[in-house]
Amino acid sequence: MDIVHIAMIQTGLFLLVGLGIAASFVRSRLRTRHVRQQGTPAVATLLKMERTAMRINKRYVYDFLLEVKPPGRPAYQVGLKSRALDWKAVLVEPGLRLKVMVDPEDPQRVVVLEPVTPQKPLNLRNLIEGQERPSDPVKALKDLQSMADSGLITPDEYARKKAEILARL
Repeated sequence: MDIVHIAMIQTGLFLLVGLGIAASFVRSRLRTRHVRQQGTPAVATLLKMERTAMRINKRYVYDFLLEVKPPGRPAYQVGLKSRALDWKAVLVEPGLRLKVMVDPEDPQRVVVLEPVTPQKPLNLRNLIEGQERPSDPVKALKDLQSMADSGLITPDEYARKKAEILARL
C-alpha cells in the first residue's frame, strides 16, 4: 500500500468515529427529550454530589446520587452525571428536592427538571461585596463554597469572604 491509500483509510476511519460520536450524542438528546415529554413525574432528593474533573463549556460536571420517589412506588437510588447549572437551581447541595421525569422503560434514566421549591436568584455581586449577608453563617459558608466550586468566584474572593463570615461568629 502506498501513502495515499493509508491516508484515505485513516481519513475514512476518522470520519466513521466522528459520525459514531455524533450519532450517540443525537440519540442521547432524543431520549432525554422523550423522557422529559413522556416520562413519569417523580420527586428526587439529592443525597450526594462530587465534582468530577470533566468540564463542559467551562462548567464542572458532577456525579450525583439521587433518591427517586415515584408516586405509589418505593424510593430507589440513581446515579447521574450532570452539570448542576442545567437544573435551574441557584444552590445545589445534599437535601435539595427536585422535580424529575423517570423513563417508564428504564427507571435508572432520570431527567431533572427543576427544584420542587423555586429558588430566588442570588445577587452574587452584593454577596461578594458584603452588602447582602445571610443571617446563618453556616448557610453562608455553604453558599460560598458552592459558588467557589461552580467557578463563580475566584479563590481570593472565596478566602476573603470566608474570613469575613468566620469573623462574625
